[in-house]
Amino acid sequence: MNGSIYERELSGILSGNENVISRLLKRLDPASQEALRSIISRPFFVTRSAGSLGADLIALRHDYSMIIEVKSSVNDTIMFTEASGQRQDQATRLRDLCQRAGLFVVYAYRLKSVGGDPWRIFTIPAKPEGRIRHLYEIIPDVGETRNGNFILKWAEGMPLTKLIDYMNQEI
Repeated sequence: MNGSIYERELSGILSGNENVISRLLKRLDPASQEALRSIISRPFFVTRSAGSLGADLIALRHDYSMIIEVKSSVNDTIMFTEASGQRQDQATRLRDLCQRAGLFVVYAYRLKSVGGDPWRIFTIPAKPEGRIRHLYEIIPDVGETRNGNFILKWAEGMPLTKLIDYMNQEI
């Protein structure tokens, strides 16, 4: 399966698509199921971005905005130096563009063939402004190698259901 399948899956989850959500519910524990169901009543407007220079998804709602880059793998680690360093260049470019707007980049990592919540959420170190900073502060950073290159370790990310639960808590 290519990555666009997972972009569509994440888009369906964040936009509250009940068919997409029901397929994922079967693999989750009761607390995670409840968190995931909450997105149905508090969905995002999600659009896919065109081209390889931008992020994959933009998710907007009255209280949160997310610039999302989707990655998927059968391996539990993704090195940004793979693919001739294009991932590293893209991450740096996205970080810089978001930083200018007071935003931050979200990396959504889908591990294939894993039980439970297959999605983990990360961000690249930034200095976001406004209310969005509270969201940024709870999301783990993408790791870095000794050489300063980014690395995604699936086990170190925040489960998507936990992020959704945080965003949908009644204040």
